[in-house]
Amino acid sequence: MRIQGKITQVLPLKEGLSQQGTPWKKQTYVVMEDDAEKAFPNEMVVDLFNDKIPETPLVVGQRVDVHFGIRTREYNGRVYNDVNVVRMRKLEN
Repeated sequence: MRIQGKITQVLPLKEGLSQQGTPWKKQTYVVMEDDAEKAFPNEMVVDLFNDKIPETPLVVGQRVDVHFGIRTREYNGRVYNDVNVVRMRKLEN
C-alpha cells in the first residue's frame, strides 16, 4: 500500500534488545495524507525499523511518500494492527 502526505509528529526513537540479544531501533512518525478532495484527511502512525530509518532525520512538515504493509497480531486476547514501512522517501514541498 502507499500514501503521500506530510509528517505531523516525530516520536522519540526507541531502542532495545530482542529476546535473542539482537539490537533493534524503531522510529515512529504520524503522517497526514495528501488528499484535497477529503474534508477530513486521514492521519496514520507508521513505524520504521532498523535500516529503514533514514540517516538524515525526517522532520515535522516534511512531505513523504510512504510504502507500507499492515500486520495484525494478537496479544493478551486483544488484536492490534501495525503499519510497517517498507520504504519512505522525502518529496519536494
